[in-house]
Amino acid sequence: MSHPPRTRNFKAWANLMPGAPSRLIVVGEVETPASNHKPHLSPSSVSNPQGRLLLDLSINDTGGIGTQAFQFWPARYESPAGQGEYNEVVILWQGSPLMKLPVSEAH
Repeated sequence: MSHPPRTRNFKAWANLMPGAPSRLIVVGEVETPASNHKPHLSPSSVSNPQGRLLLDLSINDTGGIGTQAFQFWPARYESPAGQGEYNEVVILWQGSPLMKLPVSEAH
């Protein structure tokens, strides 16, 4: 198991603004070891307890030649969500909890 990457500025909210479908949005930044390595958030295969969404964080090699400099890159996840559907997002790194984010609501 590799060490988890450094992260910053993670937050989660349910966008419930009128005029558009409601969505859960999770954003943050993840440090990668090269410019051709990008972070990716995806739903975990681990079952989600009610009110909690588990997301797997991975770092994918996009191919090509990249600079070998540590750099923060944006990570984002969006999915449909109703009011009160989620109260917490848990980000997992290789199956272990990396962080827990409370879900706020934007009306």
